[in-house]
Amino acid sequence: MKKVFENHDIGAFFAISTGFPKDLISNGRYMMFIWNDGEHPVSLCVDERNVELKPDQISCLTYLHRVESDGSENGLKLLLFNREFYCVHTYDSEVSCNGLLFFGSNSSPILQLDSSEPERLNTLFGVLNEEFTINDSNQEEMLRILLKRFIIRCTRMAREQILKREGSEADIDLIRTFNVLVEEHFRTKKTVSEYAELMYKSPKTVTNVFGKYSDKSPLQVIHDRVIMEAKRLLYYTDKSSKEIGFELGYTDPAQFSRFFKTHTGTTTTEFKKNRSVLPA
Repeated sequence: MKKVFENHDIGAFFAISTGFPKDLISNGRYMMFIWNDGEHPVSLCVDERNVELKPDQISCLTYLHRVESDGSENGLKLLLFNREFYCVHTYDSEVSCNGLLFFGSNSSPILQLDSSEPERLNTLFGVLNEEFTINDSNQEEMLRILLKRFIIRCTRMAREQILKREGSEADIDLIRTFNVLVEEHFRTKKTVSEYAELMYKSPKTVTNVFGKYSDKSPLQVIHDRVIMEAKRLLYYTDKSSKEIGFELGYTDPAQFSRFFKTHTGTTTTEFKKNRSVLPA
């Protein structure tokens, strides 16, 4: 089953499906929820990493990720949408997911549903499925409202599962804002102090909040995002290490090479050579 809504005037796209719609996922343009509503684990390949999605788990992915399946996708349910349909950055005040579900320190979080959540989400999925068949002037807004409900439910789970403990709204917003700023500026800004300045906070304040609620330090978040982009460019393009380093803000090729080796344990040349056998 695959249901698609498109508003060609503004380029908006939203779809739900069961199974694994390769024609949609291969486009690399959508935010995605991949939900294993089946009884058996499903093996996915996310950016060349093997990922096992267990029953009652949801993977949250962005248009930056490349996803493949081994074909054992029975039980999968997917929601895909683009920024023109619903921009999680512009409307973050509505769902509070940016920097947590998407573009967070965990670039592709997997959420575990509790015993009651599958029934709620299945009900919501069923209403979505029905709404795709109603072609009237209210359809687009109704689909958007239902998508927001799905995102909010996932955001609530993410707050409990990704953060180490319940925190104040201000602290959680600080972490989310930092993560989003890293996504926007990681090519040009490499220090915690640069991001703290954008947030009108001291570096110490940012570091202390991350220490309370996150398994990663703010500097690790920056480094991990740079490394993730470096790996993608090494894997999916023919650009040289020097070109990639320059694109990521390193004017000295040797500095970029040292940075990559320090954080991955391998050189850029070795990574390119062995990219067909990346570890999970």
